[in-house]
Amino acid sequence: MSLTDMLILLSAAGFLSYVLLIAIRNKQKQRKMKRLLDYFSRLGSKYNLSFSSQEVLMNCIIGLDGVQRKLLVLNGINSGALTEHVIDLNQVSNCSVKKQYGHIHVNGLKQRKLEQYLENMTLHFKFMVEKQPADIQFFKQAENNISELSDLENKAEKWKVILSKMLPVSLKKSA
Repeated sequence: MSLTDMLILLSAAGFLSYVLLIAIRNKQKQRKMKRLLDYFSRLGSKYNLSFSSQEVLMNCIIGLDGVQRKLLVLNGINSGALTEHVIDLNQVSNCSVKKQYGHIHVNGLKQRKLEQYLENMTLHFKFMVEKQPADIQFFKQAENNISELSDLENKAEKWKVILSKMLPVSLKKSA
């Protein structure tokens, strides 16, 4: 066997090993997501919730129980430190999409589009009682690619519309 044949054989073996590692990693991700969704379903049962809508985001899962007007949020699905909380829409006074931009230098918008300065986009909840506002992260510059922004913005707006329609009736009349 010539040196060229050995190099071709070694290159092919390396490539096959790489493809195999990618396949194993994808299978592990699928298993992890299945476990997270099973856990989320058990959390829903724990809180006596039945989900009519769900969304899996970069670092959280949200589920809406439309009948009970409650939203279950499971944070930390990528960090491993899972935390959950339930947002009772009967206690929410306002639901909006909140965008936070980084510092824009003078004439900065001539070189870059506004969306390239976006650091965070959240679904923001204000409550009727003296309670800290809550946020659900839809976009974070450090975790998401700018190419995902349009899709994530559409998802955030969709959730805002759905949840805003579920706010207490007295608030809708005053808005």
